[in-house]
Amino acid sequence: MQRLQLLFRFLKFYLRAKTRYNVHSPFVFDFTESVLEDDRWYYAFSEVEGLRRFLRSDKTKITVKDFGAGSQVTPSKERSLGSLARYSANSPMGCQYLFRIVAKYKPTTMLELGTSLGISTAYQAAASLNAHFMTIEGCPNVAKYARKNLDILKLKNVELIQGQFDERLPMALKALGRLDYVFVDGNHRKEPTLKYFEQCLNHAHEGSLFIFDDIHWSSGMEEAWTAIQQHPKVTLTVDLFFFGVVFFRKENQAKEHFQLVPWIWKPWRIGFLDLFHK
Repeated sequence: MQRLQLLFRFLKFYLRAKTRYNVHSPFVFDFTESVLEDDRWYYAFSEVEGLRRFLRSDKTKITVKDFGAGSQVTPSKERSLGSLARYSANSPMGCQYLFRIVAKYKPTTMLELGTSLGISTAYQAAASLNAHFMTIEGCPNVAKYARKNLDILKLKNVELIQGQFDERLPMALKALGRLDYVFVDGNHRKEPTLKYFEQCLNHAHEGSLFIFDDIHWSSGMEEAWTAIQQHPKVTLTVDLFFFGVVFFRKENQAKEHFQLVPWIWKPWRIGFLDLFHK
């Protein structure tokens, strides 16, 4: 039932989504070109995907403490590393989007809530090696392997903090001070998501960028996403279905909200004249 509901949400999103050929905002068009349409393959992609392939075949069993909404695929508390790599990690495409976002906007203070095995963490860290990047993972057993994976990839700019978000987030915010970038990839429930948003918002500035994972994962997460969009300080959002991207740009006099997909997902959206402007 949950998968059918997710499919329905995706179809609803897809029918409304725009492509590069329907975006008139210069800022959002630039985002689309740099994130959705950039097909360059970076060396970091090969390294992290090599690690992902290795982890997907790892049958090591660990006990997972889930402090959020849990898994829709594997409800058991005992899971293999392979299962975590398959079902808990963001997809290669999603991770590449994160890499390109970080590479484009070049944040220097970064925060992630929900490290898991460190796959998406590695993508983001590799895109900004000079940034101070703090990531928080609730489960001690998962954090142990995440540290190992980040060491394998030789990512020295990541500080992994183990503990529940409610306990560790205030400490991380105090240590980072000014937040350039936040990726919320944990808990996946409405009330905690909005709570983390408000806490991080106190450290945001006009150039900050917040990303929320799985905004269509449930009706509660969709409600949280709508509430975030409606916040007075939020001026622009981009819905990529699996991610929601939040901007606080003062240049936007009126709120703007976009739902975007790569143009190849809707090739018929290319107009005749567009073919001559490519």
